[in-house]
Amino acid sequence: MTKLTTKILILISTSLLALGPAYPANSHLSRGFLKMEPRTRSLQICNNKGSREISKEKEFSRLDRVVVDAMSTPSFDEHVISGDGGAFRLKGQWHQFQFKCILAKDNMSALSFTYHVGEAIPEDQWEKFGLWR
Repeated sequence: MTKLTTKILILISTSLLALGPAYPANSHLSRGFLKMEPRTRSLQICNNKGSREISKEKEFSRLDRVVVDAMSTPSFDEHVISGDGGAFRLKGQWHQFQFKCILAKDNMSALSFTYHVGEAIPEDQWEKFGLWR
């Protein structure tokens, strides 16, 4: 091997190593998601997507929790999860919402999340739905 070939191989190897692994930096979360039962994993993916989408609205920008199955079991239709019993918490108060979450074909990510915010959930009903302060 010539010196030039050796240098090129070293440069290519170094470049490939710099790219790092082909999985996200938070791979421990990804591995945890893979261990979840598929329906539970899909709900968590929709919770996360819902949190990102709802918090884009200025009035809901400080929400701290989204639970798509808080008040009722959503419907599952292949790659679509929808329901009217979602809840999110904002400044210590829970609010109900309807939603539709479209998952990718592998059900490992959410492509879209649409929603309609309903009424605040009275505190005397929180325990019934497993909601907390």
